[in-house]
Amino acid sequence: MITAVNPEHIAPPASHYKHGFFIDAGANWMTLSGQLGERADGTCPESIEEQARIAWANVLAILEQKAFGVANVVKVTSYIVGEENIPDYVQVHREVVGKYLPPWTLVVVAALGHPHYKIEIDVTAAG
Repeated sequence: MITAVNPEHIAPPASHYKHGFFIDAGANWMTLSGQLGERADGTCPESIEEQARIAWANVLAILEQKAFGVANVVKVTSYIVGEENIPDYVQVHREVVGKYLPPWTLVVVAALGHPHYKIEIDVTAAG
């Protein structure tokens, strides 16, 4: 069981997330490597929105291998190259997580592992 933790006496979340999740003992855990906006054939689209959609599709494909989905995600860290890419990424993030709102950290970085990468999504899941 995953229970949201959002204390009323601190500032509300600044965006599309909850402050924390409590996971009951005995849950199965899954940790993913950071997923990029790279297709199976190794190509990478130019736009951050397309890269975000591919990265999230990769995350979901990995989760599905163990019968997990978005409702099992207990932590997301998104690394984005360029502050100007935040709105386009946030739009995709909101579409994917919907009303579930897992705890989320967004980090703007100067670069990722290759110059054409604009997004990397790191996820932990439990259930």
